Amino acid sequence: MHHSWLFYAVGMVSFWTTVHAVEPLPGSPLMHPPIGPLEGPYVAPTSPKYDYAEVLHKSYLFYHSQKSGYLPYQRLAWRSDSCKVCVGDFGEDLSRGWYEAANTMKWGLPLGWTVTQLAFNIMMFEDSMNSVDELAEGLELLKWGADFIVNAHYNDTYIVGQLGTSAIGPISKQIELDVDFNYWGPPEEYEEWVPTGLPHKAYYISPDNPSSEIIGEYSASLAAVSVAWRKHNPAYADKLVDHAKRLYKFATEHPGSYVTSHQNAFQWATFWYPSTRYEDELAWAAAWIYAATKDPFYLEEAKKWYALCSDSWPEYSWDEKGGGLHILLYAITKDAQFYKNSMDYFAQFLPGPKQIVKYTPRGLAYIEHWGSVGYSGNVAFLMMAFAKSIGYETEEAKAMTTFAVQQINYALGDYGYSWVVGFGDNYPSKPYHKSSYNSYIDYPLRGEFQDKVEDDFSESKTNQRFILYGAVEGGPNIDDTWYDDRSNYEFSEVTQDYNSAWTGAIAGLIDFYGASKFEPYTDCGLDLGWSHPNASAPPAWPADDCYHTCNKGCPRGEMKSSYAWKLLSEPEDTMYKQLEVLYPGNGLAKAAALEGKSVEDMKAMGVGKVDKSDPKTPASASGQSNAKRMTTTTLSISSSILATSILTWMNL
Repeated sequence: MHHSWLFYAVGMVSFWTTVHAVEPLPGSPLMHPPIGPLEGPYVAPTSPKYDYAEVLHKSYLFYHSQKSGYLPYQRLAWRSDSCKVCVGDFGEDLSRGWYEAANTMKWGLPLGWTVTQLAFNIMMFEDSMNSVDELAEGLELLKWGADFIVNAHYNDTYIVGQLGTSAIGPISKQIELDVDFNYWGPPEEYEEWVPTGLPHKAYYISPDNPSSEIIGEYSASLAAVSVAWRKHNPAYADKLVDHAKRLYKFATEHPGSYVTSHQNAFQWATFWYPSTRYEDELAWAAAWIYAATKDPFYLEEAKKWYALCSDSWPEYSWDEKGGGLHILLYAITKDAQFYKNSMDYFAQFLPGPKQIVKYTPRGLAYIEHWGSVGYSGNVAFLMMAFAKSIGYETEEAKAMTTFAVQQINYALGDYGYSWVVGFGDNYPSKPYHKSSYNSYIDYPLRGEFQDKVEDDFSESKTNQRFILYGAVEGGPNIDDTWYDDRSNYEFSEVTQDYNSAWTGAIAGLIDFYGASKFEPYTDCGLDLGWSHPNASAPPAWPADDCYHTCNKGCPRGEMKSSYAWKLLSEPEDTMYKQLEVLYPGNGLAKAAALEGKSVEDMKAMGVGKVDKSDPKTPASASGQSNAKRMTTTTLSISSSILATSILTWMNL
């Protein structure tokens, strides 16, 4: 459950000073950092201590573990097509985007903010991302998230605010029947094993059931993505701006919050993700539309709502946009008001008379117990973004870059433990994440009652079966201690939002230290699960792809090193040819799945034929049909209701 960071920073610090664990798992020891506390003021190293290009690469890789929908290609052997019946009441395709955390939920507010923040990262640090060949990856992920939101905006009356059912039952009596929250298997098999048999259902925001914060965040996200995509495809950016403006109109003409909704789904959403207010999301949306259009109307709207949400100014998260508003508005206006408010915001974290936030003995800014590392990463991003705006050489900026370096380096292993899965020599072994433990290619308890699967997941000392590269775990107690097990998920939980601003902070450090100090990082040498006996054949990345392979010689900083960028750039009627390169003999089948059609339908539309006589063609390269894989349910879905298309993914 979410609370304002001030609640923890001021009122509850003494409570969290004692070790917190509700029910420590028997045999799971309280962990202590191998290296002792900080002595004296922190001094940031003058040269990078860690390979931030590697961290950035793996942070983006984490979002592939969260991907929902029919995938154009598999990045990870243990994740494939899922959310195959995620269709709204009007036939809209709701399969894309990312799953929130260990579950398969898509709550509108945190998902929307994740998209907005990932776009904010590119807006501020595009050049450094491009220099280490991560920009194409960032743009691809942005579009995947934006696809969900665009499709959720079915019309200007009914907009999907949530996909999935966490629980059902009267919230007022705290009586619940868990649905998604009581499913412990892989997303690929959700429809087969979910308790109650309830598939992912869409829940709508409408004039009679308003949510200005969800719709405002949707508006902000699409405007922000348009900023990132504008130079690459103006027509696509224009489409996103049109959606953003219409969403903003809806959010302002039908004010209200989902926390007062009478719908059971949104009542449970309020339990897990309670919104404090919605004025900050309206200011956020208007500011981003101004950033995208330079229309002065939206700047005045942003200032109006900004003035009405001063209670939001001390925090920055999926709930509160105040801290981000200071920095965004200063970046796009250079107005002295926003400079002052940014400095006041940062003063709460920096040494001095206005400091409020406490630090752990080893230097983590302890903003919130749940997601302490992620929350410090949010602030680190904002400080790096503001430091860039005012110039890294200024005295004010030096204090901010020092803070950011300290927070990021703490999480990367300054005290002997990395909070980023798959980075360093000592990182979390049991993140609270279901599909990297129970994958569709390695699910030992498949078919058992979910209570038994849950007990194994939560109480077993078994490490994750696959490496959840790049995931930022929740964080420690205020005394730097923690539990490395799945039962104490306040420490081990991973979420889409924990990684969002963190990713931008990493890009900021690459920019700060100089991109020339880093080499582009690749998948070369990473254990992505392809050696597993049940894994399908991996994509056949071509020789000119240096992002997913060990290939060398690709031009740096031109986005040509990633074959995935070619998929985004290919016209929809010929994309099957690019997929044919990755999946010989199955390119047309992959393209048909993306479009929600059969191969015969594609041929009838005039899309080219595939040579099935090629001796190199594998029996199947499709995620669910490879003979080596464990059997899963094959779902036949009518193309008339599965409104997925190559044009939707490619709509550029």
